Amino acid sequence: MDLKRALQQLQAKAPEGASAAGPVASQQPKAPLIEVFHSVQGEGRFVGMPMTFLRTATCPLRCLYCDTPNSYQAPGRFPVRLGARELQEPNPVAAERAAELVRQVANAAAPGLQKPRVSVTGGEPLVFPEFVREFGRQVRGKGFRLHLETAAIDADALAKCVDQVDHLSADYKLPETLGAPVKPELVLATGAHYGAQHRRCWEIALKRGATVDVKIVLTDKVGDASLELALEQLDSVRDKILLVLQPVTPFGAATRPVPRLDLERYLALAVRRQFDVRVLPQVHKQLQIP
Repeated sequence: MDLKRALQQLQAKAPEGASAAGPVASQQPKAPLIEVFHSVQGEGRFVGMPMTFLRTATCPLRCLYCDTPNSYQAPGRFPVRLGARELQEPNPVAAERAAELVRQVANAAAPGLQKPRVSVTGGEPLVFPEFVREFGRQVRGKGFRLHLETAAIDADALAKCVDQVDHLSADYKLPETLGAPVKPELVLATGAHYGAQHRRCWEIALKRGATVDVKIVLTDKVGDASLELALEQLDSVRDKILLVLQPVTPFGAATRPVPRLDLERYLALAVRRQFDVRVLPQVHKQLQIP
């Protein structure tokens, strides 16, 4: 599995200006977006906190529990939700323009909010690291703190933009929760996992001084051995992260919730290893927000 080469190929197919390649990207990095909106859905330790969200298009993985399949391919225009109003912006969008849209959305939804935050999510934002870096520079110059939500499988891409990341929300993908990826190079061999790639991402973010949450999505297909292996991989950063166990909200191929007794057992495994752990389901469906 040549993960780096597969992600480079995916980046090379991004819209003009969104790729790491070429002079246009270096002057005015762009990315295809799905939406910009304000919400209290949060992520990890920030659930319930008012925050603006910028969702990028394109993802190299196909998680069986994914509830944003609309993010796999960018539309020609994307919605920007300004309170009761909605703008339609053309794709791809330059980082400077994206930062201005985030400022407008935040001001419309929560004027006067102290310490505003913006979450860059996806899709997979690290397909466009130059965009994330320049967007971070622009939006942090407006007083925002930048959160990055990622599958954490491309440490080289994270290294390109981590200097603008204040908080990293990194997935740990359990093999039972993954479908067939878009590239054969990303297919995991039987018994394999993305642990090494995940670990490099945590280390890069922690070295930068960012706070780090690691999220493990749990489905009814997850086995104890798989979770135990993930916890073993996380042990070296146990005292530096918040571990989030996220029982899946049924959607798509994930048709059933995690049985209560299984969830209690998974929590006990994490507590026994002395993680600072939270059990947090996805809240946006319950709150009827994006």
